[in-house]
Amino acid sequence: MAQQEPVRGQQGGGCLVAVVRPVVVAVVVPLRLLWELVVLIARGVGWVVDKVLLWPLRTLWRYLLRPLLKWLVVMPLRWLWRHVLEPVLEFLWHYVLEPALNGLVAVARGCGRVIAWLGYYLVAVPARAVWDWVVVPIGKAFHYGLWRPVLFPVLRALWLAFRWAWRIGGRIWRSAVVAPCRWVRRSVWWPVKAEIRRVAREVRRTLFG
Repeated sequence: MAQQEPVRGQQGGGCLVAVVRPVVVAVVVPLRLLWELVVLIARGVGWVVDKVLLWPLRTLWRYLLRPLLKWLVVMPLRWLWRHVLEPVLEFLWHYVLEPALNGLVAVARGCGRVIAWLGYYLVAVPARAVWDWVVVPIGKAFHYGLWRPVLFPVLRALWLAFRWAWRIGGRIWRSAVVAPCRWVRRSVWWPVKAEIRRVAREVRRTLFG
């Protein structure tokens, strides 16, 4: 009798997977194809943005804005900090802020002890009682009454069907998009690119020797 219960559980999970799998496939496969298309478009857009927008901004920052910022802002501020602000702040710290801070630390320690005592008896003790007498019994009832016999088999079946559908979507994407693109790149684009380079070399050689 102890060995028959896992078998019935496995059969029930298999039936759920068989029922849920077509629905998940109809939803996940298009999502997987759309995701791959979005990733492809995002890569192209990222390349265009980097070459058209970011490269001029980087060049402007490196050769114009950063030197101006260094000599017009950073260097004057560094001199002001070293010769004016740092001595003033050091004086204030040793003779004003540090004594006041020591007094605040002593007051904070006393308040902290009072708050800790109140927190233990007003929060921790009631919370422990609620946990032991309310939350734990409700959690056990949910686990043994709803999770194990109902929710876990259904969620497991959904997960298995989703994983299977995601793999199918990936295979369809590789077969319908990636493989043709690779063939076009190898069989069409690379020969055309090589021919264009050859013609360009011949033109340069003819015009400039």
